[in-house]
Amino acid sequence: MGIILFILIAGAWAAFLLPSFFDHRRENPRATTRAFARSKEKLANVTTAQVGSPAYAQHHAQVRRQRIFIALLLTALVTLVIAVLRTSITWLAVTIFVDMAVGGYVAMILAARQPKTVRRAPVVSIATPITEAPTTAADLDLEAAPPTVRVIAG
Repeated sequence: MGIILFILIAGAWAAFLLPSFFDHRRENPRATTRAFARSKEKLANVTTAQVGSPAYAQHHAQVRRQRIFIALLLTALVTLVIAVLRTSITWLAVTIFVDMAVGGYVAMILAARQPKTVRRAPVVSIATPITEAPTTAADLDLEAAPPTVRVIAG
């Protein structure tokens, strides 16, 4: 129980200290210029996006995917905490099942993001001349490739 309390205290300290550390890094001129460019691009997308446009649908699909992913992660965390607190094998099995669901969801998203041409690329056979290997020593062409022996000094 002491280790869980220690982890909770360390997490609380990290929640307060890490944002100020990263905010300090975001205050340089390059970062503010990039932030301005990003916000300008978002505003341009909002003004041109219409309710039925593909950009609008893509944005809402991305938001829905993020919400599902966050819900799966929170479910995994909650089931893990319940499994630890109750020391239950059943809850541990539920946690493992939810973890596998998170992994499957990530794999599904990554597979959907691959370009369509990569997934549907046809197999092209390459014509290569296949020569018959000589079966006897008399069939060898010694003038074209004279036999050599390499001596490796050791």
